[in-house]
Amino acid sequence: MKFLRSVALVGLLALTAGCVRAPHPTYTTTFTDRAIRLGTYAHSFRNAEPTLVAELASDTRIFDRMIPKPAAAQSGSSAPAWMSRAFVDPFQFTDREMVLQRTRESFDEIALPTDEALQHEMEKALRTTWDVEPADELLFARVVLEQKSFRRLLDAEDARLERERTLPQGAADLVRAVALAWPLSVRPGAVRDMESMLAWRFANIEQALAPGSLSEAERDDLRDAMNDLAPRVASLPRAAAAMVKTRNALDALWTTPYPRENEATMDRALAIYVGSPLKFDALDAAFESAANHFALQADAGLSVLAPHVRDAVLARAKEILLHPEPCRPRAPIATVLDLAPPQERAWSCALVHALDAEVGDMGELAADIAWHDAVVVARWAAFTHGPVRSVLAAEHRAAPILSLTPAESESLERLAQAQPMRALAAGVAAVLLTSDGPEQAKARARAWRGLGDAPMDLIVPFLPKRRR
Repeated sequence: MKFLRSVALVGLLALTAGCVRAPHPTYTTTFTDRAIRLGTYAHSFRNAEPTLVAELASDTRIFDRMIPKPAAAQSGSSAPAWMSRAFVDPFQFTDREMVLQRTRESFDEIALPTDEALQHEMEKALRTTWDVEPADELLFARVVLEQKSFRRLLDAEDARLERERTLPQGAADLVRAVALAWPLSVRPGAVRDMESMLAWRFANIEQALAPGSLSEAERDDLRDAMNDLAPRVASLPRAAAAMVKTRNALDALWTTPYPRENEATMDRALAIYVGSPLKFDALDAAFESAANHFALQADAGLSVLAPHVRDAVLARAKEILLHPEPCRPRAPIATVLDLAPPQERAWSCALVHALDAEVGDMGELAADIAWHDAVVVARWAAFTHGPVRSVLAAEHRAAPILSLTPAESESLERLAQAQPMRALAAGVAAVLLTSDGPEQAKARARAWRGLGDAPMDLIVPFLPKRRR
């Protein structure tokens, strides 16, 4: 009997074991040679990237893209970095050029692999759609995005340097850079040096003011930049006198009534500063389509609102359009995508963030209206820099939904004419957000915001698409 009971017990245990599922494996990753190569290279570059970015910190505008300047010496955690920072003269073109060259050499030493197979992987990485995430390759694709963005940042700063070196083109941007570089805490003995330097720089601008060297809008833009700087210069008599002299020369300058850039110049700037996947002559049609997408959303939403709700939505839309929350860097700066955008993509970046951040039907409706009117401004920029170059014709061709004051309209018109890349970037962003249908715009804005700032054509492979 004992033998029979033992046999029965063994049989029961065997039957029980057969009914128990085999344990699931804890991971399914396959460490192929290819995966190891991609992962090793990606992590190696990631470790070096923060140092590469930091090499550019001597340029005040790039430093501001890393650590935003506080409004006053006492405000914000970034104040100590700016209080200890000496004034950096943006007119020191040779110094800027040397920094860019040194950083490019450091980047090339780290970014270019000797493995031919790895080079081939890098070439095809951004020809793939990455809105679905294959975990073993996504990190590598992101690193390739960062590398291409870093190289394009260097290209853009090289182009900016050459543009500003040839005064008076870029003079307004240089004056704004002076204002940004103004120290929060002036060091003892530095005031006299700043005064001499500023007097000299204003004289440089004045000497470059040849007839026809600026358009009317560019002159107004430079005048605005000088007016903004004037309160700080007022306590420096020699610099203030030089500024007045330059402003008088500016007021007497013969300007061209229309923008001076030709189509080739616009195409080059679009590629370098915006990263537009579209050529200049294709912009207006694409902008019109994007504006229509947002207009349909806006018309449908506004048509069912009570008057007081409608007024509140329009007020919020105007706030988003004219004063969106600026895009700030993501601290700590681990990759080039963590930087705040350059001035050309600053407005479009803020609008992308606003579209993602607005919640509820009313918030999304306000964002749609703001986007429509931003595209209108982009169309003004395209039209006034195209064959016709008429502000009145541009306004007749594209009209905003919002009721703008004369001062607000004038400000947006000047943006379109004097800083066309800022305006056009918003239009290009609208095209990318709506290219898969307006219902996808918010999801695309969220994915874009999660990636960070980069030239727009590099962003495209990472934006979500509808599954067909």
